[in-house]
Amino acid sequence: MKRKNILLGMLIALAVGWLAAESGAADTEGRYEELVRRYGNRPEMAAAAAEYKVHLQAGAEKLSPVGLWKSLFLAGQTAEQGAANGLALLSLLVEDGDPAKWDTAAGFFLPSEVPKPLAAADAVYMSSLFLMKIDHEGAGPLALWLMTRFLDSSRGKHFFITTGPAEYPPLVREMTARELAPPFGVWPEGGVRGALPFGAPVRGWISYGSALTKEMVFLDGAGRPASNGRYAWDRDRGRIYAVVEDRRRIFRRY
Repeated sequence: MKRKNILLGMLIALAVGWLAAESGAADTEGRYEELVRRYGNRPEMAAAAAEYKVHLQAGAEKLSPVGLWKSLFLAGQTAEQGAANGLALLSLLVEDGDPAKWDTAAGFFLPSEVPKPLAAADAVYMSSLFLMKIDHEGAGPLALWLMTRFLDSSRGKHFFITTGPAEYPPLVREMTARELAPPFGVWPEGGVRGALPFGAPVRGWISYGSALTKEMVFLDGAGRPASNGRYAWDRDRGRIYAVVEDRRRIFRRY
């Protein structure tokens, strides 16, 4: 406990130093008090989130991974069941169930060919969205943990937050209003492309050149976003295509 208090003090001191450099001394004291309140609550928030996570995971439906993924988008899905299923899916697909390790998910749901890494990203977002609808002291902090850990992955931040779905801006606005913010208190601003779900079955073909022209995101053979790959993800339309050579464009369907 003493070590945690020392680390907390160091974090606040660093933050105050940054604030002093960025703003006038007049408002530094007020911001210091805000930081003390925010970071001082973190241990209690973390404990509430961890306890509620265990409770939710125990109530997840006994479905296959693809069944859990589909359940996140069912009309009329309850917030608590949706959050439980999302957390269960994340644990099945990702190492330690940690959003920062989302790209340890690999492969595709068969026979539908939905990329598992994109389904893992769906699980992070949908769990957070469901949690924000739940009236429980651990729900908001658990959503904060999910999204903050997602931010801790540079690739996760790049592909799913810096360029995020339509659901990202209202989600982080609500989290900010409820004082659920990442370190230093500001969620990154993101450009919007498309909407959830990220995952979709591979359907049809497109040429490499057309995918580039349409600014699609390439996916590698494991379904992860990459600079080049066998698949092209059209974020704006929510579709995924197999990439073929330009000479086969006559067979392209999209």
